[in-house]
Amino acid sequence: MRLWRSVTVRLVVASAVLSTLTIGVVFGFLYWRAVGVVEEQAADTVASEIRGLAEHFGDSGLLGLVRSVQERSDITSEAEPVYLIVDGLGNYLAGNLMAWPPVIPPDGRWRKVELYRRGGGQPILIGARAHALPGGVRLLVGRALDGRVKIQDAIGEAVLWALAALWAMAVGGGLLLSRTILRRVDEVAAINRDVMVGDLGRRVPVRGSGDEFDRLAASMNAMLDRIEELMVGMRTVTDSIGHDLRSPLTRLRSRLERIQPSETSPTERDQALDDALGDIDATLDLLNRLLEIARAESGLQREQMTKIDVASVAVDVAELYDPTAEEAGLSIEATADQPVMLMGHGELLAQAVSNLVDNATKYARQHVRVEVSLADGSVKVSVVDDGPGIPEEDRERAIQRFVRLDPSRTGRGSGLGLSLVAAVARLHGGSLVLSDAEPGLRADMVMPISRG
Repeated sequence: MRLWRSVTVRLVVASAVLSTLTIGVVFGFLYWRAVGVVEEQAADTVASEIRGLAEHFGDSGLLGLVRSVQERSDITSEAEPVYLIVDGLGNYLAGNLMAWPPVIPPDGRWRKVELYRRGGGQPILIGARAHALPGGVRLLVGRALDGRVKIQDAIGEAVLWALAALWAMAVGGGLLLSRTILRRVDEVAAINRDVMVGDLGRRVPVRGSGDEFDRLAASMNAMLDRIEELMVGMRTVTDSIGHDLRSPLTRLRSRLERIQPSETSPTERDQALDDALGDIDATLDLLNRLLEIARAESGLQREQMTKIDVASVAVDVAELYDPTAEEAGLSIEATADQPVMLMGHGELLAQAVSNLVDNATKYARQHVRVEVSLADGSVKVSVVDDGPGIPEEDRERAIQRFVRLDPSRTGRGSGLGLSLVAAVARLHGGSLVLSDAEPGLRADMVMPISRG
């Protein structure tokens, strides 16, 4: 059983079995056709000879037929012809067969029968036709079918040689193939072991052949890239959480300590409590945003996806921010020419669009546009502002967690807004793309309508 677990052994056995079956089918078909051709030729020859002898009987009578059959019977031939003429009582008249075979009636049909040669020995297979002549005379003409045996022996010998050659090729090919496969498998296993012990930078080599191993390597590398990204993100989050929570918690402790002395006035105590609650709210907001990103990146929310109208979600979010924009002296314009249906998570999509609109209203000078469009099988949700924008070299970094850019986009915030948008886009099989709106920033959530 341990030997059977080896891929090499199973490949060799599978190759050998497949080769054997192939040889059996091919040579079986060849044998069937060869034997059929031999019998057809013999049957046609016998039929032609019976017709000729019957015509000779009509021209020369019984004596002429007997003389002709006897002459043919005396001729030695590799085809081993069989002849017999009997009268109406079954008495022998001529031929090299001493008695009429009872299994062959004189109906002209092709029949096969085993007969013994004179002097005994092994029986031989005969194919024959029998014909009834006037006066009760019966004529039998046949041919030995030992050509079948010769064909069988030749094919049997060829099968043995072919099996020996193909088994050798199967074993050699199986060993060579298994060594190639196992070398690639061992290579992948070694890389996996390195990754398991913490070397997240290892990748499976892609050799450019485009075969199954290259496709597997590409898939594994994409998985390892994602794992490395998540691990780096987790370390960054851990470091950033410690940094971002330390400040509000330190301030909270300081304010609570200030209200302990009895000389603190009620007004100061109320202000300190209000500030403490503000710090607590900021801390809770940070944790909630991290939880939202974790929900989106976990992929578990796919189970809650339903058919939703993305255009309606975007328009609703824009309307929600309209009063805030008016107070800031901004205008928000939402455009969606038609309903755009997508299999998605409504709550997370709404939160992502809300984050984009919230960012845009913070930094826009006069206008914010929310657009929903369809292109190349994907839905694109765009939020465009006319603010200072983000330099091209900072756009990729802006999507990372806890990143707050200076100077124009630095303010009080967690640095998680765009990270959540990017995570929601990935959950839906898409991506977040930042570009220049000339002036301002254009943020596009691009998501495929159908995903494999």
